[in-house]
Formats: sequence, C-alpha cells, structure tokens
Amino acid sequence: MSDNLPEKRCTPVYRSLVEPLLIAGVEKPFAIVNATLAIALVGDLHLYGWIPLSVLAHMILRRITLDDPFTRQIYVKYNRQPESYDPWVHVRGRRGHRPEGFGRNMAC
Repeated sequence: MSDNLPEKRCTPVYRSLVEPLLIAGVEKPFAIVNATLAIALVGDLHLYGWIPLSVLAHMILRRITLDDPFTRQIYVKYNRQPESYDPWVHVRGRRGHRPEGFGRNMAC
C-alpha cells in the first residue's frame, strides 16, 4: 500500500532570495553610506584620517551583520511601532484608541 504514495515534493529555497543583499559582509544601505562618506571626505576634503575610521565602521557593521543579518529591518520595525498599549484609563487618553498592531480596527 505504501508503494502507491507519490514522492514528497522538494522545492529548493535559495539563500539569495531569503537573506538581505550584502556588500563585503555588510547590508547594502550601510555599505553604500559608509563608502560614500569615505569617498567624499577623503577625495574632496583630503581628510585621510577618515580611512581608518571608515574601515573600523565597516568592520563593526560586518560584525553586527554576522550576528543577525536582519538587524536593520528589526530596528526599523521597532522604531515605527507606536508606544505600547496601556490598558489603564488616563485623563488625556482618547476613548477606544489603540496603537497599530494591538487589536486596533479589529472586530472583538
């Protein structure tokens, strides 16, 4: 009876589709900002002391990315989340108002 079962379907998931785009081990927006700042300060203003600072910043960003490649997305989501819902009554509070993600505009 087990001979009639179809084979399990296996679909490959490529890491490049799941993980963020990295440049030299750093997430793309951070690497572009770091490189642009270094090029502008060293190339235009001749601040050659910025080169070691830029390399150090890149190494720190790389270490952060190695720990968790989604660090930037986590902090962006955290910063966009409004203040937490306090269930107690306040004098200046609006009646029935909850922040997004805390049951707001949802049927009970």
